[in-house]
Amino acid sequence: MTLPDGRRLAYQVTGAPAGSPVVVLHGTPGSSRQLAGLGRPARDRGLALIVPDRPGYGGSGYDPSGTITFGVRDLGELLNHLNLPPCAVVGLSGGGPTALACGVLLPDRVTAVATVGGVAPLVPRSPLLPPDRLVIKTARRSRGAVRLLFAAAGRAGRARPEKTLDRFAAMLAEPDARLLRENAEVRGGFLDDLRHPSPTTARAAARDFWLFAREWDVDIADLAVPAHIWHGTADRNVPVAHARVIADRCPTARLHVVEDGGHMLLSHLDEIIESLAPYAA
Repeated sequence: MTLPDGRRLAYQVTGAPAGSPVVVLHGTPGSSRQLAGLGRPARDRGLALIVPDRPGYGGSGYDPSGTITFGVRDLGELLNHLNLPPCAVVGLSGGGPTALACGVLLPDRVTAVATVGGVAPLVPRSPLLPPDRLVIKTARRSRGAVRLLFAAAGRAGRARPEKTLDRFAAMLAEPDARLLRENAEVRGGFLDDLRHPSPTTARAAARDFWLFAREWDVDIADLAVPAHIWHGTADRNVPVAHARVIADRCPTARLHVVEDGGHMLLSHLDEIIESLAPYAA
């Protein structure tokens, strides 16, 4: 679809096209291609997954004014374009902030939100949070340096996708590494994403981390719909403390901590769906 400012917003509809709609937001970096492995389980459960490429990723145009609030604006345009009834929004990892913001800014269009391995606000800083990772520290000092880092990673992924994915998997918690090794649909989605990066992926990833490192332009204390916060204790990408911070600040949040769970929590898909079932269209 074309947004009012002329940018393109790309999206996929997967699962059961006539099923209950659920919007799913991919992480940082990435695109809807990463989530191809959700198509079959969604179809089996009667869900229509609407998976947009967030601004600057996949087929969606980069938003130079990009903020968390502006990402919600784009999602509202997509909901209108598809004429969807009010539905749940799920944010994975770096898509978590946008999902939470939807619960603040689109309470008439969104019935509930969920995060899976989602990023919490870092400013003001909670004492629950561990020290920041290097990429966050770098983003605070230089957005350009983070862009160069992701540009290099993108070139490596496009040239050697299998090797790059195996190297990435080696840095993950064992449940996530096992998914990428053994689940052909999940692995295929990630390889497809590595082989087809957007020209603006590095810019979009640098923008995301720059936003994560600063005070958000939306207050999740104003969340107006139910929120289910899912996180694994073994998550190496986003420590489980992020989930506790989100739950502490969101008045409507319910925290689901998965012992020994990794970042993706695909093995807990049924439980995540069940938590959102009361709010399905």
